[in-house]
Amino acid sequence: MRARTVCAAVVAQGMLGLLLAGVATGTPRAITTYYVSPTGSDSNTGLSADQAWKSTAKVNGFKFPQGSVVSFQGGQTFTGCLVFNSTNVPTSSASTPFKVTSYGTGQATLKSSCTGDYSAAVAADNVSGFQLVNMKVVNGTTTAAGVLLQNQTSSTATKGLKVTGSDISGFATPSGSGSTFGGQIMVLGYAVNANSGPLDDVQILNNKLYGAAVTSNAGPGIYGWGSGTNITNVRVAGNTVYNLGMSAQSTGAALTANGWNGAVIERNLVHDIGANVTSCGGASGIMTYTSNDVTIRHNEVYKVQPVPDYTAGCDWDGIDLDGGTTNSVVERNYTHDNAGSGYLAYTSTVGSMVWGPNTYRYNISENDDWANAQGGLFDVVPSAPKKALSIYGNTLFTNKDQRANKKAGASACFNFGYASGTWATGSQIKDNICHMANKGTYGKTGQLYYNPYGQTGMTLANNLYFGTNTGGWRWGGTTHADFAAWKAAGLESGSIWGDPLFTSPGAGAPCSWSPPSGTGPQPCPQAFTLQSGSPALKTGTPVSGNGGVDYYGTAIPSTPNIGADAG
Repeated sequence: MRARTVCAAVVAQGMLGLLLAGVATGTPRAITTYYVSPTGSDSNTGLSADQAWKSTAKVNGFKFPQGSVVSFQGGQTFTGCLVFNSTNVPTSSASTPFKVTSYGTGQATLKSSCTGDYSAAVAADNVSGFQLVNMKVVNGTTTAAGVLLQNQTSSTATKGLKVTGSDISGFATPSGSGSTFGGQIMVLGYAVNANSGPLDDVQILNNKLYGAAVTSNAGPGIYGWGSGTNITNVRVAGNTVYNLGMSAQSTGAALTANGWNGAVIERNLVHDIGANVTSCGGASGIMTYTSNDVTIRHNEVYKVQPVPDYTAGCDWDGIDLDGGTTNSVVERNYTHDNAGSGYLAYTSTVGSMVWGPNTYRYNISENDDWANAQGGLFDVVPSAPKKALSIYGNTLFTNKDQRANKKAGASACFNFGYASGTWATGSQIKDNICHMANKGTYGKTGQLYYNPYGQTGMTLANNLYFGTNTGGWRWGGTTHADFAAWKAAGLESGSIWGDPLFTSPGAGAPCSWSPPSGTGPQPCPQAFTLQSGSPALKTGTPVSGNGGVDYYGTAIPSTPNIGADAG
């Protein structure tokens, strides 16, 4: 991923919106529900199902009391775009939510009819406590965004925003637009009118975010863009995100956390992303950029890849802590069958945000970088990290035949580039398994390390390596052709060569689980658990502050196993 820009138009839009209500008083405010039905009438009161309104125009033009609910009839379709702002929701509060939802049987469908570079089917602007719950939102024309959460009018944070249990599909940057605005859910701390309006307590839970087909032009599932790090306390969990083909020059991800401070991205299923991309800088499955204190855990990410085949470009990473990411953790995720690296540490400094310290631990990568798009299952680029990078307890496996790839060579286990340098004090690569069974141009596997510029400073300890006819370990100007030569070089302590004896190597993907259940993808894939007799058993080295449990949720003992099955 590379440095990127956002075109936030300084344009007066009638589209603003967020909703909520409530002042802190001793007496709870009664919740008023307003009903909308295709069989209703805009001359009705809206206060009961048999007095329902008919149109989205009526909703947009009504002034709602604090804490209202706008409820659309389930199983029915409504055409239009919804706008909520201080005009129609003049008083809002996170403690008294303003909700848009469905009533009756099934989800109500909102089919968008608005157009323009910054159009949105549902726009919520500086409405604290806004909630979109159990709605289906589809692109009925060339609408850019499904849901837009922003704050165009204040320097005080808009709080308590939720999008839950909804089905949002088909939204993308309009063809010919000069902006990068577009996607299923936009979370903007840098609003479309260029106001740096903060957002706080944003929850995006248990939604389906998708395009019509693998090669659809649908944009990101969640596109977050802050001003500095003014989007705070975010949780993205239980979402299923797929078929987001994006545009050729996309620089985002299925889930993009930009300008977030304090976030958890967990138990999301992300697949079939970036089919149309031919540039560098995108796409990824999950990506952070200029963000702080982000935890990415328990996600499954696969088939981030060009379709039908690789022609040009790079990236297509599973999970990427990109430029300016600080104090963040990637743990207990499963990436597989991505065209680029399973895990990317893009270590660039952005403005005042110096990348790191960041940690990747107890993750599994299976057959990532199949197109050799990044050069490694785990990539650390473009430079040596200036703050500590910790990589420990991961299982990295590939048995891809890459001889027919358009990019020559075979993927390395670890790939470092594009310059020499010394990693920050405290950096470590420990207790990882590199099982390399891929084949490159000359029939050899990829190298265990590809470090041609001779980066130094990291502590290498107790990693297990295995492969047949391997490309060796490239360190600076020297290629250590076999394990004996690597050991003799004295660059690593406690390293091991041997078959890790996985239960069923290469047979792990995909998992079968439901993201809203909150229980997956673990224990899948069982394929990478260790059998009795494995040289990885009880041969790791302790790592302080390791989070306590491995990929499978097992407590990590004082002497751990090597790899993601550490307990």
